[in-house]
Amino acid sequence: MRLKSKDGGEETVVISNGEQTGKAGARDEKDVNIDRLRWARNSLTPHWLEPIGALIVTKAHAGFDQGCIDDLKGLLRAITSGKLNELKYLVFDFAHGSKSESGGAEGFEDLLEANATLILDAPVITVAWARSFMAGADLDFALYCSMLVAEPNARFSFDADPASLFRLYAALARKIGFVKTERLIENGKILDADDMRNLYLVKEVVEPQEGVAAIERCIRQCVPRYNAAYAIFRAQGMTMPPIDRRFAARAADRRRQ
Repeated sequence: MRLKSKDGGEETVVISNGEQTGKAGARDEKDVNIDRLRWARNSLTPHWLEPIGALIVTKAHAGFDQGCIDDLKGLLRAITSGKLNELKYLVFDFAHGSKSESGGAEGFEDLLEANATLILDAPVITVAWARSFMAGADLDFALYCSMLVAEPNARFSFDADPASLFRLYAALARKIGFVKTERLIENGKILDADDMRNLYLVKEVVEPQEGVAAIERCIRQCVPRYNAAYAIFRAQGMTMPPIDRRFAARAADRRRQ
């Protein structure tokens, strides 16, 4: 992605652990360049829809490994520091397509926090796009996005370990209240997309299309309502600030000892 720098020249945003930004053409082999629309180190593939100001990040494997966390944290830093001013929608496309274990490597708690507070730090709406089975770290991350959209085959499991259960309970209680949250977690039922929509946890259920075509179509429909949606999601974030989940993780570690 090329942006105008203060001196009028072109600048290429480079996302890496060091959060580097260099002139067009400058590149370190450890960096991830949005302009190339490709993360090669792990199973993240970005699709930049410049006309509508949307970036889709497709994740092909369940969970968040270290490379995935580092790349996404770098992306969120670039957004909050004003390097991606054209961006309006950031879509996390969960395309792993299986019931594989969904855990989070070191730094996942910080990534969750950065994602949850992005709406307060930048005019960007985060969208979680669920295609199949969502559980563990994937579901946790999705529930802290501004919007959750699901395809008909998506399924949602609320079975979690103690640390994740705290995060899950907090996310659900913010959206549907304590009583419904308790019943949902106690039942341990796997919900389908329509169940989630009836609980107002999923905003839309959308028929799948080839590649990211369904996502692009959905976001294009959202664009005319961007200002109102951003104001609503920002107000929600201000009135219901995210919980510091790192305290919950430390408490769970003490219980396991």
